Amino acid sequence: MTDSIRQLRHVLALCEHRNYRRAAEALHLTQSALSVSIHRLEEAYGVPLFVRGRSGVNATEFGEILARVARQATSTIDEARREIDLLRNLASGQVVIGSDPWMADSIVAPALARLLRKYPKLRFRLRTQGWDELQNDLLTRKVDVYVGSPFENLDAGIRAQTFALSSPVILCRHDHPLTLLPVLHIKDVLPYPLLVPKLPSWYLTWLAEQYGGGRSSEELHDLFLRAEDLTVIRRIVRATDAVTASVINTFPAELSPRDFAMLDIADLSHIASPGVIATLADRPVPAAAKGFIDEVLIEIDSLRAKLRNPSARPIRARVPRSE
Repeated sequence: MTDSIRQLRHVLALCEHRNYRRAAEALHLTQSALSVSIHRLEEAYGVPLFVRGRSGVNATEFGEILARVARQATSTIDEARREIDLLRNLASGQVVIGSDPWMADSIVAPALARLLRKYPKLRFRLRTQGWDELQNDLLTRKVDVYVGSPFENLDAGIRAQTFALSSPVILCRHDHPLTLLPVLHIKDVLPYPLLVPKLPSWYLTWLAEQYGGGRSSEELHDLFLRAEDLTVIRRIVRATDAVTASVINTFPAELSPRDFAMLDIADLSHIASPGVIATLADRPVPAAAKGFIDEVLIEIDSLRAKLRNPSARPIRARVPRSE
């Protein structure tokens, strides 16, 4: 670390702790070494950066300016180090993954689990949000790779690999009235509360055209119950008449058919839910992100194989509970 960057970190530590001894301990320095570092900065700029008061050490107006610049500079340096680590190898660094809740549950989680078994020192952050928020994060390099529903308006700066899996399905409790219907249509589902994360734009548009009654897709979305946490959604669905949707037509391994039923939607049987794997078009894909993408593609192939297997088809029949 260069002396200038090191000194900027000294300024930030003193701003945070407002005490030379505590700031020095946080920096693993002696108190005298920290005092010398700050004094040299004050000599270089020709102004006082900190003053001692009854409440502790406080930054002067000059110190506040330097602290603001220090936060920006150290953040940029840390981001550069992270990107270098990512490009260097898969054994270190931190990859930031963006995904909507739909794909995070079914594709991203198992792909990450395999990747971490191979490279246990790899660190990652997973951000689950709507695709519109995550497109901006990808463009501003806050996210390295995105896996999820397609962006509504794909920016020219994004490279996207598309895939499709299966038609959407409905997930409900095992003894829900919908399980008694021989064929399920969307109109049959509408009387029940639909609890979902943010719905993909293509699905909302189709729903508005078929059953919106003149409403726009966004107005239609306001009629649904919203939650981004699939665990919360499933707990509510298990205990009520609410239903939820899934964009992947396989029964989740962590759920029991004793508690849940998964139902085909006849209206959507001809539609394959689309997805994308997206990275920045003008940036080399880091090694860690490339390793993650490889695992995602493996998971997609695995899901497709399950979809071809009749035993993986949605479960309609009620399963009696044992006494």
